Amino acid sequence: MPTSVNLLDAQSIVASLGSLAVLGVMIVIFLETSTVFGSFLPGDSLLFVLGLVLATSISQFPFWLALPLVWVAAVVGSQAGYHFGAKVGPALFRREEGIFFKRSMVDRARGFFEHYGPRAIILARFVPVLRALVPMFVGVTGFGSRRYLKFNAIGATAWVGVLMTAGFTLGQIDWVKHNIEIFTIGFVVISSLPLPLELLRNWLKKRARDARA
Repeated sequence: MPTSVNLLDAQSIVASLGSLAVLGVMIVIFLETSTVFGSFLPGDSLLFVLGLVLATSISQFPFWLALPLVWVAAVVGSQAGYHFGAKVGPALFRREEGIFFKRSMVDRARGFFEHYGPRAIILARFVPVLRALVPMFVGVTGFGSRRYLKFNAIGATAWVGVLMTAGFTLGQIDWVKHNIEIFTIGFVVISSLPLPLELLRNWLKKRARDARA
């Protein structure tokens, strides 16, 4: 990968990879979902941009093949994070505050999972950092491996399927091709809505219960 590539910019990553874009995105998605060290990578926008690129004549890689390949990377990445948490999580979560390890992030993941239960595995897909932290924490709790795989697969299907398909569909529109940055930012914002909507739903339910009390 060229030294000029910006790892925080999805367009820069995909453009630098050229014909290896799908393979490169698979690696990035695996790293972002399997370890907190890769959580800074732009997973949401990367999926969307890859879909856009696959819709153009620039890419000869078929979308129907790229989609399941990236999906596998997302599932395997989170499953690796889960097993890592199951094996070394207890010791890791007892560590003192460090440069790469923040107690606040662990507490956030714990509270998120305890509040939403299995749904957190799906919702976390759409929240940077939590994509890596929640699988690790779920592994620590003793949540069954097969049961986790089921929710992991559902979350990966929603995340990868929606973002890549949206990018591929919109990428066939000329105006979108010439305004990729605007659409990338806009769609990343839209893709982050599942969690806020879930929070709003819970707030409304709580308010309704309080009103009946």
